[in-house]
Amino acid sequence: MKKLYVATIAFIHLLLLTVNYQHSFGENPVKVVVIDAGHGGNDPGAIGISGVKEKDITLAVALKLGALIEKNSDVKVVYTRKTDVFVELFKRAQIANNHHADWFISIHCNSVDKNNVVSGAETFVMGLDKAENNLAIAQKENSAILSERDHESNYGGFDPTSPEAYIVFSLYQNKYRNQSINMAAAIQSELKTTCKRQDRGVKEAPFLVLWRSAMPSILIETGFLSNKSEETYLATEKGQTELSVAIYNGFAKVTKLESLKMPDLSNLADTIPASVRTSSPVIYKVQFMTSSKELKKTDPELKNLPDIEIEKAGNVFKYTTGNCITPAEARTLLTRVKNAGFSDAFIVTSKNEDKEALPEKMENVTPSLPPDNMVVESNVIYRVQFMVSAKKLEKNDPELKNLPDIEIEKANNMHKYMAGNCQTHSEAKKVLTKVKEAGFSDAFIVAYKKDGMKITLQEAKEIENKK
Repeated sequence: MKKLYVATIAFIHLLLLTVNYQHSFGENPVKVVVIDAGHGGNDPGAIGISGVKEKDITLAVALKLGALIEKNSDVKVVYTRKTDVFVELFKRAQIANNHHADWFISIHCNSVDKNNVVSGAETFVMGLDKAENNLAIAQKENSAILSERDHESNYGGFDPTSPEAYIVFSLYQNKYRNQSINMAAAIQSELKTTCKRQDRGVKEAPFLVLWRSAMPSILIETGFLSNKSEETYLATEKGQTELSVAIYNGFAKVTKLESLKMPDLSNLADTIPASVRTSSPVIYKVQFMTSSKELKKTDPELKNLPDIEIEKAGNVFKYTTGNCITPAEARTLLTRVKNAGFSDAFIVTSKNEDKEALPEKMENVTPSLPPDNMVVESNVIYRVQFMVSAKKLEKNDPELKNLPDIEIEKANNMHKYMAGNCQTHSEAKKVLTKVKEAGFSDAFIVAYKKDGMKITLQEAKEIENKK
């Protein structure tokens, strides 16, 4: 209880500092807009049914939106990130404040557990709404700070997974509330009419990235990656282009810029490109027929099933459908195939030939262990944190790249993924190098006491040196 009290006082101090730092916003024309692509690097954000990552969608839409603003106005566009890197939440707002931005637009994708029907777009402004769903969304997005090295000190001990921690936001007075709501409403209108998205409305929620932005700010949840059709829309060039034009036109309406007509998108793909699907060494297909008769892929007997492959084995032909990267996706397809009349269909796996082989130095990675005849007693444990995600993965999931001694720590709806179980800092640095070579470039070392209490690296080194 005392720890929560101290953290609350520290967070209130940060809150008051933020309230006192206000951006001057009058009748002057808009000069600077900051566009924030949510998540990035070791923080993938939400992960869709087909493995599409939120961080990839948000970056694509952010870059397209920025390009439209730059091309059609004199407004300066500043990005919080232009590549797949992790940027701390407080630094995103800091970028906007340092550039004296007139507007801050944060782009995200939504997701819900155990419900693949929910769909639609919604736009948030900073506030403390009592609706449980709004708080849950804010908790999920704010949990990105758990990927930060010093999040306890950066946010005054604020725990994004604790509902009680959000009480302090009741002290917050949003000077730019009306301006933010007007912008959010204009963009929501465009998302509904231009993109034909279900309108989930303008809402308030305590997003940290909005709280620290001292200018009119909004956060757009462009759609649900947990909904198969919406995931496809969000991941396609066509969908991303429509979204960027809609957001631009909403922005233009409020800032008195000229709106744009939707370009001809008929030549753009409306299927998920392989580049934004999670890499996996295994592809799941559904085998639905074996026959001595060879049929064309377009034969009516094959019921227009997707991604049909025909493999000849001796004098017979095996017919498979689908090109799935997750078992869940394959099971959904299996149901469809059985409903089409192939009641004996079943799931098969094959090697993903498009998947690049792991570099030789990453194969058979094992942690550095002491010899069997040596007993090492340590009061500190070092691990390498490499990912935070709402998605629960098994330790042997291909996405975790066969990293050593994986531990998964759950904090409410988020999962922190760590590798290694090292007794010295030098050993942990070797594991960190291997983890970064596996593609987790934003990974970092964390430390725990023997009893499981998390401590700073400085404290861990002091304990280690006393041995």
